[in-house]
Amino acid sequence: MGDNMFDTITKLFGRETGDSPDADDGLALATAALLVQVSKADGDFSDAERVELTQNLQDHFGLAEDVAAEILERAEKSQEDATCLYAFTRTITNELDQDERQAIVKLLWRVAYADNHIDNFEANVLAKVSGLLGVSPRDRVMLKHEVEAELEG
Repeated sequence: MGDNMFDTITKLFGRETGDSPDADDGLALATAALLVQVSKADGDFSDAERVELTQNLQDHFGLAEDVAAEILERAEKSQEDATCLYAFTRTITNELDQDERQAIVKLLWRVAYADNHIDNFEANVLAKVSGLLGVSPRDRVMLKHEVEAELEG
């Protein structure tokens, strides 16, 4: 696996690998960590949420299943430290524009809805993360409705 995987992720976002070897690595890992954070908010990281999370990582970053699973595993270890939330959101805000950050918030909603239920804990974490990503409350709600429409359709 190694660095090639992360070069691929970087190219998918239209960026060339910069000076920092961790910059591209950080984006998928940061996204995964936020997805884990939302999934665990209700105290239960269900199999449905895990499957949805891995699938979204694969689709969004164009990753192989084993690569997505490895990133998810690293994300779970990383995000146990609450201060990491700020580091992860900072990585994403530094690397992505508003549209791309909204796409991340949409992924968060998809994973939150994996168990067909959003509780207050998940909603609060999603609100906090969206705010840290610079996505407005209005856009956050709009993205939620888009995901609900996808699920109904």
